[in-house]
Amino acid sequence: MRELMKENGIGRPSTRASIIETLFKRKYIERQKKIIVPTQTGIDLIDLIDNELLKSAELTGLWEKKLREIERGEYHASTFINQMKKMVDNLVYEVRSSNKKVRLSAENHKQKSVSVDKKSNTKKTIIGKTCPKCKEGKLLKGSSAFGCSNFGNSCDFKLDFTIFDKKISENQLIRLLEKGSTTNLKGFTINEKKQVGSLVLNNNFKVEFKVKEKKEKQQIPDKIICPKCKKGIILKGKSAYGCSEFNKNCDFLINFESIKEKAKGKTLTRELVYNIIIKS
Repeated sequence: MRELMKENGIGRPSTRASIIETLFKRKYIERQKKIIVPTQTGIDLIDLIDNELLKSAELTGLWEKKLREIERGEYHASTFINQMKKMVDNLVYEVRSSNKKVRLSAENHKQKSVSVDKKSNTKKTIIGKTCPKCKEGKLLKGSSAFGCSNFGNSCDFKLDFTIFDKKISENQLIRLLEKGSTTNLKGFTINEKKQVGSLVLNNNFKVEFKVKEKKEKQQIPDKIICPKCKKGIILKGKSAYGCSEFNKNCDFLINFESIKEKAKGKTLTRELVYNIIIKS
């Protein structure tokens, strides 16, 4: 974890240990065997923060970079302080303007109570889910992908944020994990051409592209043969469809109301009416 903090520019050698200790103390993270994973309380805390700036590792890394530049005389301290003041003012105004009243409590590494004065749906997240490949690690969020906490050791599972030149929403990635595929999406680049299709997980838990299958349009004949006598032709009357041999040797008749009932609220397209008639 210290190496990850170092890579993202979070803290300094003298403070990283205390940061990790504080996260453990507040039960935002926990140890599972040889890995450190976020607790539900930690995940909920991040979800409750609306402003992306406050939970960005990149922001902390940028601050550390500016401080090092100030030490080397490459950046003015007054400029940095003014930028910080402006950012804090904006954040305070944003928080005070929010109608949310939230209370988080952790006990036994679980969220004890979360109360919001508005109705809110718990946002689904990939973070903390069990890795589908090794079944041991937990999925963590990196700078460009979600990956297994065992990545680089015993597992290589990851889900990039951008796949085939298209940014994939977290909801679609969750669907990919839970159902094995996303819905059909536009904007993928395959062989330098824009394609419509879905992402699927293969047996090796690698992401593949599946082109959208074109549904062949049903061919409807100009003249519909009567499904009962097989001789007459279906004709449309004022209130019903009937066989051209009606009152001769066939009594096939289906009124418009019956067709509407069988359509069950669907739009009465020519194709739907045809299928209802031939199945009657």
